[in-house]
Amino acid sequence: MKQHIREIDVLRVIGFIFVVAQHVFGGFAWREGASFSDSLVLSFFYVLAKPAVPIFVTIAAMMMIYTHAEPVNWVQFYKKRLLYIVIPYVIWTVFNIWDAKQYGIASFSDLPGQLLAGTGRYHLWYMSMMIRSYLYFPLILFLMKKISPRGRFFKAGLLLSFSLFYVILLKNNNLTEWVGQLLFVQPTDNEQKFLARTPLLWSIYIVIGVYLISGYSQFKAWLNRYRKQILLAYIPLLFYNYYAEISTHIPGHAVSTGYLYNLLFVLFMVCSILVFYDLAYQVSRKESKLYLKLKEVSNYSFAAYLAHVIVLQAVYKYITQFFSLESFLVTGVILFILTIVITFKLMELLSLLPFSEYLLGTKKKYQIKWIRKKEHTLSA
Repeated sequence: MKQHIREIDVLRVIGFIFVVAQHVFGGFAWREGASFSDSLVLSFFYVLAKPAVPIFVTIAAMMMIYTHAEPVNWVQFYKKRLLYIVIPYVIWTVFNIWDAKQYGIASFSDLPGQLLAGTGRYHLWYMSMMIRSYLYFPLILFLMKKISPRGRFFKAGLLLSFSLFYVILLKNNNLTEWVGQLLFVQPTDNEQKFLARTPLLWSIYIVIGVYLISGYSQFKAWLNRYRKQILLAYIPLLFYNYYAEISTHIPGHAVSTGYLYNLLFVLFMVCSILVFYDLAYQVSRKESKLYLKLKEVSNYSFAAYLAHVIVLQAVYKYITQFFSLESFLVTGVILFILTIVITFKLMELLSLLPFSEYLLGTKKKYQIKWIRKKEHTLSA
């Protein structure tokens, strides 16, 4: 049995926190009525959280390789993805559309198209992209096995070449519009978004995940050795991307989104993955109360991602109805904290239901404290 990678537990929770931060702080920054100072702080939190999806994609690639590097039973592989990823996604898409209908922003007009394109709600685009990446996994595994025996310089050169290709691709991502017109002539919104959400536009993080896990012991040693240098690279990249984010709101200071911008954006994402991976590793080194709690809630991070927008909207509706909060920053921080806590608590309670694994994507069950105490008393 393979050893559990403890830091992945923590990194999943960090990724989820960043997703909520993006949706809350990104939604409030520069909203009409927000003060300039509030918008600056909200934008900083938003930029800090931008690596959420790259973190999740890297984790997914690492775990696919780590758990299936041996001869793969493809029937079992895709059966598990169907039961514990696709089915929860379908269920929560229905819940999200049903919830969004009350705000007049969704309908069940084309459920198959919404599922394929991830348009059931604004955050579900990720599922359209990731489910297709699982379909490409046999190819990814085949290429990894071909590259693994090669030397260090060959691998480094290949990674550099692919990174440059990715930056060029990112700058010219309107190719998906051309493909849509070529295939469908007049593509529907779902057809065009299905093409735009191709895993190819996130492939650098799949490649990085494969590289990290294929030389995992060397990667951890390298990360420990160059921790300070990575942090020193991360800080200026963070502030450059922050400036690029707010520059459009400062007359005459907008940053050109050319190749340099895309290169620095990708470098920021990669450095962020390394910085927060190291943070997760430091937290997970000891069996502290913090780690044990993060490990417990990480079991529900996937379902929490699928459900959090429903919670976010409900909490926002409640606090704006019953409280008079004039600052968007204060409102955002309160909404951010409550959404995280309530979403995880809701997922823990839902895990107690029969067949909850098809709703949450995990067989892990939450044990309420009084049940734990009772079991401890009986065992004593």
